[in-house]
Amino acid sequence: MTTSGKPGFFRRWRRHLLIAGIGLPLLLLLPIAVAELWTYALSSGRCHNSPEQCQAESVGLVLGCSKYIRRGHRNYFYLKRIEAAAALWRSGKVRCLIVSGDNRALNYNEPRDMRNSLIAEGVPADRIVCDYAGICTYDSVVRANRIFGAEKLIIVSQESHAERAVTIARHLDIEAEGLNAPLFAITRSARLRAYLRERAARVSMVYDLLTNRTPHHMGQKETLPY
Repeated sequence: MTTSGKPGFFRRWRRHLLIAGIGLPLLLLLPIAVAELWTYALSSGRCHNSPEQCQAESVGLVLGCSKYIRRGHRNYFYLKRIEAAAALWRSGKVRCLIVSGDNRALNYNEPRDMRNSLIAEGVPADRIVCDYAGICTYDSVVRANRIFGAEKLIIVSQESHAERAVTIARHLDIEAEGLNAPLFAITRSARLRAYLRERAARVSMVYDLLTNRTPHHMGQKETLPY
């Protein structure tokens, strides 16, 4: 019985493993690279650090997140978005604010929380519109245009999130720019988690845009107060 064929067999397997070891990571990185390039192309230069840099006569879209990270502990992402949105209103650049977020649980209501917080910051209650079906960023942006009729948006969130939302809006031919809420100092591990979540969210964004996905909930059109 000969074993002369075994070296060739093992060489072929090593070659296949080497190709897989190089090819699979590249295959996984490709959607991330596409999402990053897409985001850069459509949002570069359109997300600002102060309301004064934004265009006037727009509608503000405040993207939702939880008011608390856990019981009794405030979410500083939320607080900084509220502060930025209130500053945007005081600047006179927006005619009203849409607060858009999740409302799927009985005791969890992002739009209601944001509305109450903005009223406490001095924003008139009759200039705040709640979008209770902003299940995700894509849905919030699409609904701001198709349900509420906003054609010119200033989107308020932390910078990387605002960039993604502006990308969605501009791909859908909605005039949009972002107002970057400050990124409160967080731990290195929390920053890493936020970075990885954003990369995944951008890949999901590409799928939504390529498929022209319909938001989970649409409903009847509503009129903005201006």
